[in-house]
Amino acid sequence: MEVLPRVKIGDYYRMVGDDISTATQRPGRILGLDLLRAVAAWLVLLSHVAFWTGAGAHGTVGGLAVRGELGVAVFFALSAFLLSTPFVRRGLGDRAPWSAGRYLVRRAARILPAYLLALAAVVAVAAALGGAAGSVLDLPTVLVHLVVGQGFTGRTFQSFTQTWSLTTEITFYVLLPVVALLVAPLVRADTPVARARRMLVLCAVVAVGGLCAQAASALVPDPQWAGVIATSAAGHAAWFAIGTAATVLVEAERAGIEVTPRPALAVLRTSPGTLVLLAIVAWVIASTPIAGPRGVEASTPAQALAAEVLYGVVAASLLLAGTSRGLTESLTASPVAGALRWLGNISYAVFLWHVLVLQVVFAALDLRLFAAPFAPTLLLVTIVSVGLGHLSWMLVERPVLDRAHRATVAPTPQPADRG
Repeated sequence: MEVLPRVKIGDYYRMVGDDISTATQRPGRILGLDLLRAVAAWLVLLSHVAFWTGAGAHGTVGGLAVRGELGVAVFFALSAFLLSTPFVRRGLGDRAPWSAGRYLVRRAARILPAYLLALAAVVAVAAALGGAAGSVLDLPTVLVHLVVGQGFTGRTFQSFTQTWSLTTEITFYVLLPVVALLVAPLVRADTPVARARRMLVLCAVVAVGGLCAQAASALVPDPQWAGVIATSAAGHAAWFAIGTAATVLVEAERAGIEVTPRPALAVLRTSPGTLVLLAIVAWVIASTPIAGPRGVEASTPAQALAAEVLYGVVAASLLLAGTSRGLTESLTASPVAGALRWLGNISYAVFLWHVLVLQVVFAALDLRLFAAPFAPTLLLVTIVSVGLGHLSWMLVERPVLDRAHRATVAPTPQPADRG
């Protein structure tokens, strides 16, 4: 993602369904973010394949693969980065019109159509396969999923376990405008620099609060409630705060505001390779026992905190790398520009479908849970999930998003009638 001062980003938000009210002022596309979305989706896919095949329990590669769950942290930070933009611009003193109606319609259009299609397939497969796949197939579970509430109940289909994060995402969507309104008086200052710094301090406070909630969740004796707290918007507040802080840095840069005179930030903004290397180092560290067990065993408070911090470092590094100066220009001029746009478009559907694909592959090939070949399974699940993702984007997501944006486009101001 290119973040030159006056970077053109609006069309990207239109394409992915994120509501940025000034979109028509900055047509363009941040290809670095398309790449980031694709990487995050595949990392989540990688983690589930590693877990189901049993590869995640053994060796260095298995440890890295099973920690692909850190892709969720990238998704959360990216959502915060995109959706907090109008509020950050307002905080910096810029004009950023925002409509609650457009915001809600576009959020629903982005999340629900593809989700409901995948849910229908999950229910159908659970009914067909029976056994463990259909063990929770009842009306209450289906109703909970229809309102995307599985993250609160902890009860979900075997092939839809990853969608707990959608409950957290939607909670963030609802809370973001409310929190932005409440903290607006706290960021007021005489200069844009002071406003930017106050926003960064608030992000740091929220992040610390989220880390405390994550560590505290490991102390809750009831496993269900511990899981609800750990996976909630409060438990992952640090990841959302990282995305918002990145928005502050990017928008300050766009407006010509020098947040700090120290050169370290400027170096990072032009060093995507260094940032990616930092993300890889944090990923390697997270693959060790310091971030908790690789299976379903409960983490200690220290391990939960370490995982949250390390995943956050990966998310922050990749997000800053994706928004490095000059990156989007380089990607746009490269032969892979079209492929990156396509991968960004289908990433959400890949996220939705890949565990169901994994379940069907295991059933069709009669594979044993925790004792299946890792590499062939990974390749097959990736190929089928990408194919289904493409169909979902072309047949469902793109038409709905186009319609939602046409229906909610802000009218162009007209001159007053002089007659």
